Amino acid sequence: MRALFVLLVNVVTTALRTTASETPGGFGHPTGWVAVSRGKKVHVNPENHAIQIKSRAERGSFKAIVVDFLYSDHISTHARVIVFMGYGERFLISKCSGSSLKPFPVAPPTAAERTWTVAKSSSSLTISCNGVLLVEQRFDDAIACEVEWGVRMDHISFPSIDTASEFYYQNEEGYNHTAAYHTSEFITTEPQ
Repeated sequence: MRALFVLLVNVVTTALRTTASETPGGFGHPTGWVAVSRGKKVHVNPENHAIQIKSRAERGSFKAIVVDFLYSDHISTHARVIVFMGYGERFLISKCSGSSLKPFPVAPPTAAERTWTVAKSSSSLTISCNGVLLVEQRFDDAIACEVEWGVRMDHISFPSIDTASEFYYQNEEGYNHTAAYHTSEFITTEPQ
């Protein structure tokens, strides 16, 4: 009985030491997904490939997904998408949706594990959750929006104010909001 208890303690201790930045044995990173590293610029091609973000942040957690889209590696100017998990999820698309968070026109799914998809084309940006299209923002709705988002972007960054993003995935297969979204198992311990 003592040996079984010691074995159980070792398994639990090993699992609790696992972080999102390690290869954690049996749990592993979700296949193809990358652990979010705050403040680091990541080279992507959001024009042709949607960015997917995994989060276990729930409605009412007061956490936020914050993604900066950068014009180039050398310019600090950026466009920003925020998804805030208050009592109701709200969003902000810089220079397009006003200066305050707005409720989504469609309620996001409430699953414990959610995959948020931000897809940018030359004329619009969409935000989806678990395959459900929540909002589509056309850039030509406002001049400031078109100026901010109507350029080619080649990097993203998760700033330090992002408290909800755990993993990201650049969907190399393109984006179709009616297609199944990319899913994977989460690591079972809290990421650092």
